[in-house]
Amino acid sequence: MMGKCSCGNNCYTSFENLSQKIEKLQECEKCEDIQIKKFSPLKDVIDFNELNSEYKKCECGKRPLDIVMSHILKIMIEEEIVGEKASLRRNSPVPLSEFYYSSLNPQFINKKTLILLHPDFTPQVSERLLKEVPEVKGVMKGSPRETVGQLNRASEIKHFELLGGCDMQTNVMRTLLSEKIIINKHQSRHHIEVAPTTESKLVKLHNYLKNNEIKQGIAIDAMCGSGAIGTYLLKYGFEKVIFNDIYPEAIDNLKETLEVNGISEGYEIHNEAFEDLKCDKVDLCVIDPFPGDDAEEIIKKAEEISDNVLII
Repeated sequence: MMGKCSCGNNCYTSFENLSQKIEKLQECEKCEDIQIKKFSPLKDVIDFNELNSEYKKCECGKRPLDIVMSHILKIMIEEEIVGEKASLRRNSPVPLSEFYYSSLNPQFINKKTLILLHPDFTPQVSERLLKEVPEVKGVMKGSPRETVGQLNRASEIKHFELLGGCDMQTNVMRTLLSEKIIINKHQSRHHIEVAPTTESKLVKLHNYLKNNEIKQGIAIDAMCGSGAIGTYLLKYGFEKVIFNDIYPEAIDNLKETLEVNGISEGYEIHNEAFEDLKCDKVDLCVIDPFPGDDAEEIIKKAEEISDNVLII
């Protein structure tokens, strides 16, 4: 699994290259923090004639996030997918870092480290962004409000459309166990969730386990996605974790998560609707539903198979 990404670069994160990737997040002492007025029309606050790939670049090669996003929005204005009076706050695409480490949100951007999402991106805009903005790594068409993956038995599988570049993205979570969890994923094919959000879920899980006398026997990660919760349970000391998700590509990604985190035993993997999963009584069932999803039937099933149900 590990090695070269499908784009030909070393996009995957492992414990072998983790320190190097964390170090690259840090700005140098000469990086200058530049803030652009977010609600003002971009054309009123920055000279488009000066706004190119070298504009405000530090000698270390990084540029401030606001400058990079201004460069991106300039191209969107020129390509007429947003209006002439577009502003950073109202009209920018969603910028996702290719690498999130805990709560660190990079403010100085390296070459080929931003993955962009916008519902009105076109192949032509994607081509320009990848060619003219050195920090852009991948361009996706879609809305952050869309549910990527498979919500339930009645729903179709949905992806963002990758228009160009690479969408491999990594989230690294620090935990209260003094161990880190690494998740690599192709962002166009998986629900958007960055490291700080996942970390908060793991803290909630940790506190629940500490505050309740739960046997560290068998646990179910009922809607496991990429597997952060179940991986944490194994690292916490559970004898066995049953991973389950209805979405086939989540299961593929889960297997990569287990490998990169050095887990080779103590688990089962199932690819089906949780309501249909056949299993005996377990010591803990953790449910992490999609935002806005009706999880009533799932919760009912969880309460049938476990006296300890945690909804995150």
